[in-house]
Amino acid sequence: MPKMVILDGNSLANRAFYALPLLTTSDGRPTNVLQGFLTMLFRLEQEQHPDYWVVAFDKTKATIRIEQYAGYKAQRKETPEGLRPQFDFLKEILAELDVPMLELAGYEADDLIAAVTKQAEAQGMEVQVYTGDRDALQLISPKTHIYLTKKGISEVECYDEHALWERYQLRPLQIIDLKGLMGDTSDNIPGVPGIGEKTALKLLWEYETVEGVLANAEKVSGKKLQSNLKEYADQARLSKTLATMLTEVPLPFSLENFIYRRPQASKVLPALNKYDLRNVARIWQERYARDGEAKKDIPEVALEQWPVRELSEEGWLAQIEQWRTSKVPLTLACRYEGTGLQGGHWLEWGIAVSGETFKLPREEGDPRVVEAWLGLLESEEVPKILADTKMTALLLGNENKTLKGVAFDLSLASYLIQSSRTKFAPLDLVKEYVPALDAFDSVTDEAAALAQVAPKYQAEIEALGLGDLLHKIEEPLSFVLVQMERQGIGIDIQQLQHFGEGISTTLKQLEQEIYALAETSFNINSPKQLGTILFEKLGLAAAKKTKTGYSTDAETLEELRSAHPIIEKILDYRQLNKLMSTYVNGLLAQEKDGRIHTTFQQTVTATGRLSSTEPNLQNIPIRLEQGRQLRKVFHPTEPGYLLLSADFSQIELRILAHYSQDPLLCESFALGQDVHTRTAAEVFGVSLEAVTSGMRRSAKAVNFGLVYGLTEFGLSRDLGIPRKESKFYIEQYFKRYSGVKQYLENVVAQAKQEGQVRTLLNRLRRIPELYHANRVQRQLGERIAMNTPVQGTAADIMKIAMIQVAEGIKSYQAAVLLQVHDELLLQVAPEDLWQVAHILKDTMENAFPLSVPMTVDCKVGPNWYDLKSYLPKVKKE
Repeated sequence: MPKMVILDGNSLANRAFYALPLLTTSDGRPTNVLQGFLTMLFRLEQEQHPDYWVVAFDKTKATIRIEQYAGYKAQRKETPEGLRPQFDFLKEILAELDVPMLELAGYEADDLIAAVTKQAEAQGMEVQVYTGDRDALQLISPKTHIYLTKKGISEVECYDEHALWERYQLRPLQIIDLKGLMGDTSDNIPGVPGIGEKTALKLLWEYETVEGVLANAEKVSGKKLQSNLKEYADQARLSKTLATMLTEVPLPFSLENFIYRRPQASKVLPALNKYDLRNVARIWQERYARDGEAKKDIPEVALEQWPVRELSEEGWLAQIEQWRTSKVPLTLACRYEGTGLQGGHWLEWGIAVSGETFKLPREEGDPRVVEAWLGLLESEEVPKILADTKMTALLLGNENKTLKGVAFDLSLASYLIQSSRTKFAPLDLVKEYVPALDAFDSVTDEAAALAQVAPKYQAEIEALGLGDLLHKIEEPLSFVLVQMERQGIGIDIQQLQHFGEGISTTLKQLEQEIYALAETSFNINSPKQLGTILFEKLGLAAAKKTKTGYSTDAETLEELRSAHPIIEKILDYRQLNKLMSTYVNGLLAQEKDGRIHTTFQQTVTATGRLSSTEPNLQNIPIRLEQGRQLRKVFHPTEPGYLLLSADFSQIELRILAHYSQDPLLCESFALGQDVHTRTAAEVFGVSLEAVTSGMRRSAKAVNFGLVYGLTEFGLSRDLGIPRKESKFYIEQYFKRYSGVKQYLENVVAQAKQEGQVRTLLNRLRRIPELYHANRVQRQLGERIAMNTPVQGTAADIMKIAMIQVAEGIKSYQAAVLLQVHDELLLQVAPEDLWQVAHILKDTMENAFPLSVPMTVDCKVGPNWYDLKSYLPKVKKE
């Protein structure tokens, strides 16, 4: 997904001015804003790798809002003398850096940011907005995150829908209602007298909007508050309007103008030196020196300009037929609008072959040519090289066409070569070998560039031994994921709404229980207030502090779980809050025609596991019963069908047994024993019959923690036992399971020699952390070395199973719906249940041969929650 980074120029410049001491050039020009702003800009460039970016500025006073309310920002002091000239200096340097800028007389930077965000979201981009202005929180969406400056300009805090809900229990659009009621002293927005943030939030939690509050003024408690709401109703509505960022502005702009272009040293360094910004210049030079160092062993490709051939309609028909018969590989680039799952369709194709290119537009094209071209895309015989198979297949699926003949997927190849990469747009794929490339001028240039770097990727894939992984697993899996994403999973909206009401009730009960334990009311979602309650009022031992106070993150609270009953309540409250904001509200927003269509990402995780986004259906919290209950709302998409799940039993431990060949572990699986009970018997020196539930729980924590680099401290925290006891468990385990200990030591030692690890199917993960100067990072590298071969192999086996299952059930009334961790979820007609379940279980258990047996547990039911065990062993007569 392309990434757009938007910076609020005025807000960040102001914060830099007040955060940094006044710096000047040798002739006295102030530069502290330049120092702070550019340092942040270069850091963002390095960390976020934007595809598009722009800085928005205020050009004049906000006359649009002043016309609505003469007092708008009237209290603002004059811009300080030291700050005023630095805006011009900054814009001069940004121009030399090729950083796009936007400003419009009468409108604020806020409005330009909102307008750009709206367009970027419409084009399927991920948007990041950097500002010090909380008004921007109203722009938050599944695609847009707001980064608020916390301390000066050096630290930012990310707000997405979940973080906003945790902080305020509001949806993004309710931010303008909040300002409507409480006003904003910094902008001189009046609001309603006597209403501060706390009161405004309580009113919005009850009545949702300014209009809702005003309509229910008679019901609010407190005569003075009732009186003010009635008297200042128009002022509240005006305040809401003033706080609303405008998404439509009279300034035509194209997002193509905001494409990120790498700055040229010949322009950048003179501009920085002009203002004596030596530290900034050094940061910039180090940034690109490291880039150069990283790429010194990759020969840069000199891109050739391939000519574009113009063809008549008859010429196109002949050319397409010639490609069909010659079966020459075609490298394709596609321009499209919309997305694969939302009715998107292609606009034009760029085709590169044998040193020349062709451009096939949709609108102007002869229908016969378009139909012939689509037929070629459906031909298995014509090899095709693409940047993104899955998106292309989804787009063609919108026209009931099926993409076939994919010979090489460049993004999947790039991911397999370096799994830590985060960007796989066509430009990023080409820049791996042509770093200086700024942008493609046309779809034919894109196709030609991809065609010229494709041999480099192909050679690297073969040199690394990744050909089978690419062509037999990742590329075929793309088409399985296309079917799953298009199918979606059924969802019961009424049941989901009812479920949300139940969560809200439970949250209110938990809130009162927490207040009772704390003996006071406070904002549970405020880390600062929570820290004060826990560590000052209740006197709990503070594990760590942040710059803003006590840490109350999940890790800290988990460590305190047994210290006070309030901790358990707070953890439950947080999980239910996340359930409400991320899943209940999120699913309601993303439901289409009674279905949820998640997107499965193949190139996100470094281990090879699939990632589910928009919405993430792999991460529904199930520690609480309410989280498990959420699964009730998911059901088959076809009436009368059943859901059928199949779950690999302890697949990672079985893979660990295969790798380590530890006699005890292998024997446990060979005999079909409960591996955790057997481990407990070995560790505690008792018979299998004498193992208690507590012993088994401890053994289970050790078993599953081992491949994640389990430490004494981690086991102590997870089990709530003393460190001495957890040390005993781990030592006893390694005494009895010496083969596991030897394997883990060997895999780390080999990784340190080679700087990488492999899975059983040869998936590669490089581990630079092993050589880091920081000890904590080196230890992280060791844990990655232990974990990746096991978790990555589990991911590979699941992918093989998905491909084979999808093929095996083609002739039945069934479909694969979801993949979640070690589980596959299908839907099936009742009359085909036995056959499909048999295929599913047999295929998964035999997807890849291990030295220990693989076991798969099947369940069936009307929804994802009410699943009962199902053993498809003997066919019913």
